[in-house]
Amino acid sequence: MHRLLFAFFILSLVGCQLHAEENVTPQSAPQSSTSSEIMKSPQERVQSYIRDWHQSWKDCGGSSDMSAASLSASFIGRMEKWEKSIRALAQKHWSSTDGDSSGSSFGYPPDHDPDAERIIKHQIGGDTAIVETEIKKQSYPTFYEYRLKLVNGDWRIESNAMFFDREDEVLDEKKTRSLLEKTSFAPKLPPHDEGDEPNCEVLFEEGKVVKGTLMQKAEPIKVVKAGKLSLPSGMIIARDFGYAPDDAVPLSLRVKPGEYEVDACMLEGRVAAIRVVFGKSDKKPFHYRQAITVDNGSSVIGVDAGNVAICDALSFMQRSKRNHEREYQDWVKITTARTQSLPDITFLKLGASESNTAVVSGSGYGDGGYPSYWVVDADNELVAFIIDFQIAAEQLYRSVKVPWVSGCNGVIHQEDGLSVEVIRGSSIKVTGEQISEVRWLDSAGAVVFSGDQSSHSISSDNENTFGVDSTKLDGKASQMEILIYTGFRNNR
Repeated sequence: MHRLLFAFFILSLVGCQLHAEENVTPQSAPQSSTSSEIMKSPQERVQSYIRDWHQSWKDCGGSSDMSAASLSASFIGRMEKWEKSIRALAQKHWSSTDGDSSGSSFGYPPDHDPDAERIIKHQIGGDTAIVETEIKKQSYPTFYEYRLKLVNGDWRIESNAMFFDREDEVLDEKKTRSLLEKTSFAPKLPPHDEGDEPNCEVLFEEGKVVKGTLMQKAEPIKVVKAGKLSLPSGMIIARDFGYAPDDAVPLSLRVKPGEYEVDACMLEGRVAAIRVVFGKSDKKPFHYRQAITVDNGSSVIGVDAGNVAICDALSFMQRSKRNHEREYQDWVKITTARTQSLPDITFLKLGASESNTAVVSGSGYGDGGYPSYWVVDADNELVAFIIDFQIAAEQLYRSVKVPWVSGCNGVIHQEDGLSVEVIRGSSIKVTGEQISEVRWLDSAGAVVFSGDQSSHSISSDNENTFGVDSTKLDGKASQMEILIYTGFRNNR
């Protein structure tokens, strides 16, 4: 509340106008304005745009009867017409002809509707303005934040952001406080998984030549000194920045508040690993502890938007939900505008922070799950926090070879944690953990068929079923090979 009152006071000083219109009801609109009509207020421009957008949606076939089936027959034609309409709307209402990004959004309920969308707030400051609207789609409200600019006496839309949270919605204070209080300077940290050999210090040896399993060829490492990350609370959140902040959980280890160097390992033009350096040490061997969260959550960071952010936890959790979305969109704009010659690393000042309280890195080859570690030296002194995007990693497998006999049927192999069952003429079921690949070899060891070539495959828990007509392998395959993932190691 104090922050909002302070903002209101500052805006008043510089001659801005702030109007709350929480009780304004949807207004039945006059006829759509002509393309040459000048809008004297930002509210008029937004209302005119909403009317025209909804009319274009109806003209292109939008209705409550829309379904995938009804659209499929003429989908391409409808989308071409819709995209053309959006371009016309941008020319009429926006400051640039490619500003309106709603050309890819055509469905039901519509994004905009003059009978359901109402202005709840507007703010004018000189030649810029913000107009916020609310529309209820199905059972949930959606908010749009229009940013406008006054151009030659005419208000034009510059951007339009969609939100699902009100401006003042924040994370649950009690839950946030409880999570942060669980961080510790000396938590119990599990060692790295059995079978893994992280050895991540080699990833930051400038010029060291490595060849990971997924790399096309061997390549020397380039180490980039990316900048400094501010951790004023000493508590850290590490996660995909694209996720909603509601379920963010801090890491269990708390560090001394301060600013720390961030390094990136670059391979194939991508960030192969990123680390925050807490101290320098030559006391080896280094030990790798899983960077679990305070609720004993996994140290493997899930990624769905091609990034991982390392953030000061308090700065992250004190922001409004809408500010999180704004900062994520800011990151998207920065990343898409960046030239390929520059590292995919962005520092952000979260919320009211005056220093860089977050660093967002591209996640190697993209989406997936990536291990994170606390690195300690032989004296158990903290050295670094590292996220390994597995580009340099050599993936390790155990090979199990099962004789393939013509006419086989039923369970043909069984050992601790692994079984193979042939359902003659239709499918083959392999049960076990970390099954990576299944293939059939001839007597010379050449691959004659693989699970990837099967007509279909179904995986659930530890069971993998491949649609394979086993009769077609008779006389061709002499053995079946199963590759089981056992871990990884970085090039020594």
